[in-house]
Amino acid sequence: MKRPDRPTLSLPEAPPLAVPDDFRARAATLGARLDDAAVAQTARYLALLLAANAQMNLTAITEPAEVWSRHALDALSLAPLLPPSARVVDLGSGGGVPAIPLAIARPDVRFTLVEATQKKAQFLSSVAAALGLAQVTLRAARAAALAATHRGAFDVVTARAVARLAELVPLAAPFLPRNGVCLFIKGQRAPEELVEAQRALALHRVVHVETLPTPTGRVVVLRAEGAPPPPPPARRSAAPPRRR
Repeated sequence: MKRPDRPTLSLPEAPPLAVPDDFRARAATLGARLDDAAVAQTARYLALLLAANAQMNLTAITEPAEVWSRHALDALSLAPLLPPSARVVDLGSGGGVPAIPLAIARPDVRFTLVEATQKKAQFLSSVAAALGLAQVTLRAARAAALAATHRGAFDVVTARAVARLAELVPLAAPFLPRNGVCLFIKGQRAPEELVEAQRALALHRVVHVETLPTPTGRVVVLRAEGAPPPPPPARRSAAPPRRR
């Protein structure tokens, strides 16, 4: 049986995307300082993302200039918020945003990418190998199933475009120990989602710390105040009566 984090997809040939003149300066404004190698890796990743998108549904954003802004810079808005040597789990990784650009920018951080769709998981695993991101692990599983065996195992949970907060908090909370942090990339409706999520926040002992504006949206920062309640035991269906 193949390991879930082993590359199993042949990546398409794709020359790196041309880097916008202001990309590094804009990244630095967000608190992400990239050297030449990191910028080149990001350009290669974005090219692979767009090339593979022709074969599978990875992104609706296909204009190169918008890809740099809406994918790379969007992801890098989280870079200064990650603690040194953190253990990060990224839920519903899809095409790799925010996890892959973050792994490029923060090689000190260990990333576990969770993606249940097999083709997308294979793409992510192959991209991580092609870019030499040794600190990236891929888990081809559903978040709820993985949380059952990884309770409190990560310092940070990240996610973008996965679900509204009321649905996302119950998925994320089990992965965090006390004082673990959620960093969720959201749009302009983040305040509305926070109101909707009040019951989920209280149930899972998670508090809203702050919402940070970014050039492309907002980052909702949540903190786990204590271990979430254990999941209810699986209900066994009653066995049919034996015939005599």
